[in-house]
Amino acid sequence: MSKLFNYLALLLVVLPFASCQEKKAEANVPKWILSMVSDSKNTSAETDFSNILSDKSVPYIGYIGTDYQKFSIDIQKVQRTDDNQYGVSGITVVKNNRCNFRGTIDIVENREFTHPTYGVDDSMKGQFKRRGCSIAKYNLEEETSQTGSGVFTGYLLFYWYENNHRHIVYDNIDIDSDAYSNCQYAGTWQSYKTNKVKPCCWGQCRIPNSGDLDIGSCEFIVNPKYRSKGWEGFIQAW
Repeated sequence: MSKLFNYLALLLVVLPFASCQEKKAEANVPKWILSMVSDSKNTSAETDFSNILSDKSVPYIGYIGTDYQKFSIDIQKVQRTDDNQYGVSGITVVKNNRCNFRGTIDIVENREFTHPTYGVDDSMKGQFKRRGCSIAKYNLEEETSQTGSGVFTGYLLFYWYENNHRHIVYDNIDIDSDAYSNCQYAGTWQSYKTNKVKPCCWGQCRIPNSGDLDIGSCEFIVNPKYRSKGWEGFIQAW
């Protein structure tokens, strides 16, 4: 009887604490991510996400600054360094300025969608066990010796699904839908030299927090008033 009492007493202490911790973690996650994961619940995903984070089937599009200057990034290498941490390296390009960067991506939590869709005409029904997403924080540092360099920090949301072989893979199930996007990065860039901070966001198919830059309904389309910011002649590559 005393063991049962002790167990119940422990639950009364642990459960509110766990709930509090979850709410605290959620409070730090940006609203744009929370709005995209509202139909999901916490889940476990003991897997290496390197292949998803380095996937190049869809090129990244992005911007930097409040004037939506075109920003390009090539994530060349991703390697898992810990259970929830990944080492990342690659190249960024703004106008004619190229910088090499290295940094980390840290998984904050994994989530499973409670009412997943199954693609066009439900073509993927029965083809996977679950669809989910992961929320992460990133810190990418450009080389200090290079011109116009700085550091990128922010949050990342990427999507995956677990197939019937229990492999977690890049989620492109809804790639033909208007709202499809993946690997969404949103945060800031801070100059080493001036400490000036600029918004900087990028993603696949769509860009998070892109304001009136994207005026497309079926696909990403650049607002004509920003074309002079590096978007001249921009054509979708997918």
